[in-house]
Amino acid sequence: MAMPLRAAMQEFLADWRDDLDAPWRALLGQVALDFEGMAPELELEVWEPIFPVRRGKHFPGMPAGTHCLRAFDGISPDDVTCVVLGQDPYPEPGFATGRAFEAGNLAGWNELDKMFSKSIRAYTQLIVAARKGDPSYARDFGDWPKTLAAIESGAVPLEAPSDIADRWVSEGALLLNASLTLTRFKVDIDAHQSQGHLVLWRPLIVETLRVLAAREKPLVFLGFGDAAAQALAMAGIDETAGGHVRCILRDHPARADDVLRRPNPLVLCNDFLEEMGARPIAW
Repeated sequence: MAMPLRAAMQEFLADWRDDLDAPWRALLGQVALDFEGMAPELELEVWEPIFPVRRGKHFPGMPAGTHCLRAFDGISPDDVTCVVLGQDPYPEPGFATGRAFEAGNLAGWNELDKMFSKSIRAYTQLIVAARKGDPSYARDFGDWPKTLAAIESGAVPLEAPSDIADRWVSEGALLLNASLTLTRFKVDIDAHQSQGHLVLWRPLIVETLRVLAAREKPLVFLGFGDAAAQALAMAGIDETAGGHVRCILRDHPARADDVLRRPNPLVLCNDFLEEMGARPIAW
């Protein structure tokens, strides 16, 4: 038995603004999610979960603290100096936390090898290379075993997976995705993603990008993948941005070698922040 995905999401997201902390609600509370833009033929089977869940709800096996608007937790709009924009949640309720490039329920970094996607491993390579100032950790995906060994031996002092995203947020990074929910997933994009969730969330994501860029404060956007680049373009932001705004675009880290062969975007982010007189992020 199935129901229209649009109707399921309308029910799931009733009073969604209540899940935002007050500063973000004041900034974004006028946004209307685009339920009508979702393809009407998309259906959700009764056994299919919508994840991440709403604030205060529970799904078996989900990481602690998870909810679909968690990206906005623990950071005020005024404190954002970098927006990391990915595509959508990890396609497994046990990993998806509500924040971009954060994998939940990992006891140690070696457990990243459990994930079928290369994206979080390639992203971790970028982090280690930036932290150590050593590009040899992230020249291509073949460097992942070396990077993991350095983390596990302590040669690279990296926090536990459950702690590192909290520190990024405390440093001023907003860990956002172009879509904040998921029901079905394919590497080459399922219709539930492209015609459903991405469309639904686009007004909120674009408005978030737009209002942050409109502040007279240094801000760097890091966009990973086509969905991120499209959202940024709709907000009037691209790699020609100047003044107090900079934009760096990369392929999605699932295409690891395409990302790793180019200059490290985390290093570039800090270069731009320092150039604009802001404090760099200790990735």
